[in-house]
Amino acid sequence: MLEHVLNLGNQLKTDLDTSEGFTSVDYEKIVIVGMGGSGVAGDVLKLILNQYTNIDVEVRKTYNLTKTQIAARPFCLFISYSGNTEETISAAKNAIDENLEWAAISSGGELLDLATKHNKKFVKVPDGLQPRAAFGLMTRAVVNYLPNQTKKIFIDACEEAGNYLNNLTEDASNEVFEISKDIANQIGAKTAVIYAGSDLTYLVAQRWKTQINENSKSKAYVGFMPEVHHNEILSWEADHEGSKNNFILILLRGDDHEKIDNRFEFTKELIGSKVDTIDVRNISSDNLIIDLFHLVLIGDLVSVDLANQLDIDPFDIKAIENLKKKLKG
Repeated sequence: MLEHVLNLGNQLKTDLDTSEGFTSVDYEKIVIVGMGGSGVAGDVLKLILNQYTNIDVEVRKTYNLTKTQIAARPFCLFISYSGNTEETISAAKNAIDENLEWAAISSGGELLDLATKHNKKFVKVPDGLQPRAAFGLMTRAVVNYLPNQTKKIFIDACEEAGNYLNNLTEDASNEVFEISKDIANQIGAKTAVIYAGSDLTYLVAQRWKTQINENSKSKAYVGFMPEVHHNEILSWEADHEGSKNNFILILLRGDDHEKIDNRFEFTKELIGSKVDTIDVRNISSDNLIIDLFHLVLIGDLVSVDLANQLDIDPFDIKAIENLKKKLKG
């Protein structure tokens, strides 16, 4: 898995195949559907659209579209790395039945077959990876569905971010490797709880969670600041010894609101004696993709380091495969 993590930069720089005559898509509303490692690419598109456009965007991670979404007649984007994700295929068929405009991102499978059959636009990514290992490719893919002017900006941003990541990872002595190993060592057999305080860091927190879940087969959970101060902050009051021995709190820090910065510091003051905390501070550049993938890279490395430490095979997904077999009857 490490080689895939180290290839994130090259993935962001990869030119992808598209359907014949592919052009930018005009829309005022978009609903993005995807699950797991594919779905997080939808979160990236939402992050960009919310920050740079006035487009109404929703990300849905389940079967089918809601009645409200269908009534709004949005453009739909279905993302499935394999092309066979049950929930995503179901939602795509829902859009077909409702005669909605839609497009796809996939490496193949039923989703690309549907797009071809119904003459819909698609971006095709290289196959042969587990979905979570294709995050750079999937991010490059969703950029194709940005409005024309913004699309050009973010194709360039992906290229720049790819070069940035390659420069970081070509030197084994770079501090990101030491940072990730230190975090993995502190997590050990504990359950990681990850708090974030901005849209970008919350997206990354969810990526950290799923990478720790899948690569190191360990438990991890996320919380969003300031919401956790209205409820979860109290959960550390009971069983102080259990919290200290079994949990570790990771605070992902970025360009946060001043009040959020204060809340992070107050959190450490209030519960620092009950659970060990780790501050992870992001860089701040003028490139959203660099800022995003800098933290993503650290989290991906943490998950691989943790897997090595726990003697876990990152590629083993038998539980997920068995669940899919049960769902198919």
